Amino acid sequence: MNLREELTNALKGRVVVMGMGNPCRGDDGAGSRVAQRIYGGGSVHVIDAQDVPENHLRQIVRHRPDTILLIDAVEMNSPPGSVALLGKNQTTGYWPSTHRVPMSLIVKYLERETQAEIFLVAIQPLQAEFMQSMSAEVAGIIDGLADVVNEVLANRGNVTGLDSQAA
Repeated sequence: MNLREELTNALKGRVVVMGMGNPCRGDDGAGSRVAQRIYGGGSVHVIDAQDVPENHLRQIVRHRPDTILLIDAVEMNSPPGSVALLGKNQTTGYWPSTHRVPMSLIVKYLERETQAEIFLVAIQPLQAEFMQSMSAEVAGIIDGLADVVNEVLANRGNVTGLDSQAA
């Protein structure tokens, strides 16, 4: 099954998409960049949380999502720029986070407060050092990944809002 099919099967009901990552740490900013490229209107809410996803948890809960799609750079021991859709139960081994609050706590909180299905679009980074540029391998998949997410969302409803840490 390809990512488009997996997302089509995963994204049900009200959806919150949250892109995460520090734009000052090379490939770590990939999730944030993808979120900035998701557009539309309707039953989906998009958040560019950058490196502080914990600051957006109450906002997610207020939207009462049925599905939460997190997008983040994750070490998967795959070639740089590889993308995988992981279910909540698959993420435990992959989420040593660069975020201030461990991702496992964020996922547990969201699951408890929303009862939503939680998925992660994981992007394999090459480099995530401070003040590094995004690698060509990861930068090269950003637009295509956003296009796939936008297509799946457009086929099931539209997207509203883009809240950004930077805005």
